[in-house]
Amino acid sequence: INAYLNSKSPKFAAIQAFVTASANAQIAQAALEKANQAVLDAQAQLDTLNQAMTDLLADPAHTQQQVDDLQAQIDTQQTAVDDATQAAADAQTAADAAAVGTDDASLDAALADMANKPVDAEVTDWAKGVLADKIDQMAAKLAPATP
Repeated sequence: INAYLNSKSPKFAAIQAFVTASANAQIAQAALEKANQAVLDAQAQLDTLNQAMTDLLADPAHTQQQVDDLQAQIDTQQTAVDDATQAAADAQTAADAAAVGTDDASLDAALADMANKPVDAEVTDWAKGVLADKIDQMAAKLAPATP
């Protein structure tokens, strides 16, 4: 498979493009999952702050300064939730765009281009199994370094 992926032959260009696109889609999906988790985490913090406000207001000994301080924290956290939600929406858009060209039809077309004849579902399934590891390796190579 390394020979196919590193070949300069135009017959393999479509397979190489499929692997690269699939790796980029995998990276984008991982970024989407991370962004969605950030939304959940930010919302959980906001929920905790809102509950603290409810508890504080139920305490007859609360002061206006305590309410104001907690409201400032809630406002800041709401901004964090809004920012995380927008980042998740952007990540979804990127993941959708990156997924283009990574479906079975695209793989079938790449395989047919390489073989100069149509391929069946059995060949596609075999190719997905063979290429899965290469897609993972390409994704690891293309993924931005995380601190």
